[in-house]
Amino acid sequence: MIEHRPFGIDDPYKHLVDERSPRDPEAGDALQIGFRTAASASEAWLTLERDGTRERHEAQSLADGTWVALVEALEAGTYSYTIHARDGAEEYTSARFGLEVARARRVDRALHGQIDPHGLSLELAGPDGARAALRLGVSAPGVARVELVPGPAPSRTDDEASPAARGARAGDRPCVVSADADGWTLRAEGLEARLDAATLELSVTRPGRTTASVRVSVAACWFELPDGRVLRHHLTVRSDPSESLYGLGERFGAPGLRGRTWDVRVYEEYKEQGQRTYLPMPFFLSQRGWGVWLETDAPARVDARGGDVEIDVGGAAGAAATTLVAHLIVADAPYDVTAAFVGLTGAIALPPRWALGPWMSANTWNDQATTMAAVRRTIAEDVPATVLVIEAWSDEATFYAFNDAAYDPVAGAERLRLADMRFGGRWPDPKGMVDECHDAGVRVVLWQIPVLRTLHAPHAQHDADVAHALERGYVIHHGDGTPYRNAGWWFTDALVFDPTNPDARGWWFDKRRYLFDELGIDGMKTDGGEHLWGRDLVAWNGQRGTELVNRYAQAYVEAYHDFVREATGGDGLTFSRAGYVGAQRTPAHWAGDENSTWSAFRVSIQAGLSAGLAGVSIWGWDIAGFSGEVPSVELYARSTAMACFCPIMQYHSELHQASECRDRTPWNVAERHADPRALAIYRAYALLRMRLIDYLAEEASALAAQGQPLMRMPALVWPEAHDALQGDADSYLFGRDLLVCPVLEKGAEARPVRLPPGSWVDLWSGARFDGERWLVVPAPLERIPVFVRAESPRLGDLLAAARGFEAR
Repeated sequence: MIEHRPFGIDDPYKHLVDERSPRDPEAGDALQIGFRTAASASEAWLTLERDGTRERHEAQSLADGTWVALVEALEAGTYSYTIHARDGAEEYTSARFGLEVARARRVDRALHGQIDPHGLSLELAGPDGARAALRLGVSAPGVARVELVPGPAPSRTDDEASPAARGARAGDRPCVVSADADGWTLRAEGLEARLDAATLELSVTRPGRTTASVRVSVAACWFELPDGRVLRHHLTVRSDPSESLYGLGERFGAPGLRGRTWDVRVYEEYKEQGQRTYLPMPFFLSQRGWGVWLETDAPARVDARGGDVEIDVGGAAGAAATTLVAHLIVADAPYDVTAAFVGLTGAIALPPRWALGPWMSANTWNDQATTMAAVRRTIAEDVPATVLVIEAWSDEATFYAFNDAAYDPVAGAERLRLADMRFGGRWPDPKGMVDECHDAGVRVVLWQIPVLRTLHAPHAQHDADVAHALERGYVIHHGDGTPYRNAGWWFTDALVFDPTNPDARGWWFDKRRYLFDELGIDGMKTDGGEHLWGRDLVAWNGQRGTELVNRYAQAYVEAYHDFVREATGGDGLTFSRAGYVGAQRTPAHWAGDENSTWSAFRVSIQAGLSAGLAGVSIWGWDIAGFSGEVPSVELYARSTAMACFCPIMQYHSELHQASECRDRTPWNVAERHADPRALAIYRAYALLRMRLIDYLAEEASALAAQGQPLMRMPALVWPEAHDALQGDADSYLFGRDLLVCPVLEKGAEARPVRLPPGSWVDLWSGARFDGERWLVVPAPLERIPVFVRAESPRLGDLLAAARGFEAR
């Protein structure tokens, strides 16, 4: 009779009418309780209880049995509530729901401290008896590590180490700490940190560089539930309003973080992502050479609307770890901050050389005849391709058997082999298809999703697999032990594979091994991974709740990456849209789903550049967008030119119900618009891309060794010219030598370019120009403005490659 879900489905952006808001209130918040009854109910109310006292709150009817009860500002504490409804002579009462209201706690003074060879430990105190332990150490050259643990310090003897950290943390580096009447000073390689005893403000500087300074207030605030658990942490990073800030992972929109509030959470927003992203990072940096990494999997919110940056970590019960850890990085230049972050989170992995050629894909290639017709056409048209991605190949019941393949089902613990399958229908000869692709120099990548979907008809193999996975605990669970079923809109109600369980990984990938060992495929497109919602979720390794939501996408991709690299002897790769900290270890990535529009083209470039700030180097997007009607020849040509100078050059298109073909193949775009220029221009850039592969491979390797991405923002490579270069924020460096200036305006015939410091040579004409100036350059449809660093040792090779360019 009464329907109420306190947390809805825990979608962070979509609230339901039968949930409460806020889901996790703090002292002072007003509370809204939404619920449903039968439409015939005439009255409803809420009974709120605390410490034996009861309050009745009348509910207001909205429509069709939807009600809302409003409660004014709440005090901190533990409550319960029940919902009541009257329908004629009958009165109904809901189950009892718990409600915990958090209170703010703060520390603002140091009680005493202890110095050891690896840092400083302090006991902090604040009003109302608040206590916390602070540890300041060094995690890498130029990186200070701050750890804050709310709550009283454990008892200790005088000869024990500090309460925040006994002995050296793993990875801690030696440092020298001195104390005086005003505070403490820590010195180590590449940094000097000063903690003011009166203000509890920590300033970390790089010796000899006064501008590379990050200041954090450790007069910390956190929000504590009645049982002592931390709901969320709050941290303030002091910042000059005039300095620009960048990062937080892959971000679609204007460059820079200023003026907005950003969520750091993995989320799928299908197209028009705005401030949401598949690939967030709790890491940002300043143009002045400092950065902050929050070492957490919990969702975070970064408010960059003012001068100071206000950061909240957590915000849902069970989401914030007790300990807050921040790494404060100071370096000589912004991309050195990126390199330090990469050094802390894992080296940039390199893809196989073949991945640097042109890719081809379409969701409508859902049978062997259509797929191979596209491959044969690209050969016949002299359009190079080195990678074929096939998305619509599997039965989407097992996700490891080809559609229309016949076989005798095996037990859920067992696996099928190629010899067990009888092929026909849509995919009559997968082995012959893969062999033909390989003979043509085209590698094959198959699509994957980490779920066991819910089917509405019997399927013997799927049912056996599901039964085995449930029996062995191979899927993500709720805290009560019941299996989680996807609450998102894509593959709703599916079980979700648990990649943290070694046995589950072995079982899952054993079923897919024949695709590599017997068919000879070369990689997997690891789609999805964003649809874990729920604070009570549990993985095999103990990760829980909304922290698991962020970490899952990366754990899933890493499991596939390890499998693919092992199965191919290191000559394979994954292709992913979602991830988290450490994504640079698992190439490659693409920017997810986008419309075929000029605006999507522009924001996708910014997505690649912002992802690169966190070390994500091997990245791309779907040329001219994958969704909607076939793009215009102009948009297709302009985005093809940009993709030629992008780590991954791929066209792709969505599944659709239109009667006409919407593939983004260059010949289809040309035919649909009766304009052969689309094919001629794509062919020319694909051929140029092949001539650039050696350069790309060398640059990817050289920059990875430095901890830097292939695509970089000129304003952060030359921070001394930051403001001038930000006037041309859509241009970027590709490798160490190329300045790429995409044409993003419809109908443009020329493009203003801001040249960075140094001397630059036009790739197409060989003309030389001094930098630090604006230059208006011609931009005919077939040509993208590109400049080569005049001092480049590859100048001659690059100019020679361009001389072979011909849009025929």
